Amino acid sequence: MEEEVEITAEVNVGLNDLLKIMKDNGFVLKEEYDLNDIYLIKNDDKSENYLHMLNKCVLIRSIIFPDHEYYLVTYKYKEYTRDKDIKNQTKISCKIENPKEMSLIFERLGFEELIKINDHLLVFYNNTDEIAIQYVNNKHLYIEIEKESETHTYSSLKQMKDFFKKYNIPIKNDNYFAKKAEVELQERYQDEK
Repeated sequence: MEEEVEITAEVNVGLNDLLKIMKDNGFVLKEEYDLNDIYLIKNDDKSENYLHMLNKCVLIRSIIFPDHEYYLVTYKYKEYTRDKDIKNQTKISCKIENPKEMSLIFERLGFEELIKINDHLLVFYNNTDEIAIQYVNNKHLYIEIEKESETHTYSSLKQMKDFFKKYNIPIKNDNYFAKKAEVELQERYQDEK
């Protein structure tokens, strides 16, 4: 399993304002693509504890670029502190040819769809930073920073968190470990009540 170190924060500005901040600070668009995830879970693994439930999910992931696309089956595992900060996370992925057929295999094994997350990503970089702006399900705007990317390496979580202060980008609740899937689950099940 591949260990990941990243932070994800939901921002308190609109997309146009965020793009202006990027431009004003010399950021250049590196790539743009869509990441569409279908979270599958066995019915008996469903629970009120969303974070525990998400650790039981398998994802069918479509990664769509303007000129090509590819598909993965992905499993993510995250460990949390008492404050729900992510203290450790790992991921394993395997390329697949046909996401619909793979979904059917999982369905036959007793899995069902839990949620879908459609994520439009804009990856930006400048001389000191690289970030991914994520527009999730056409309603939530996040910035994700990975400790190691193709163009930059951050030495610590603090350095990654300082990005938001450095560029004066307000985030919701000072939360650097926003959990997109948990937010989507909360909204989905709140709507059903």
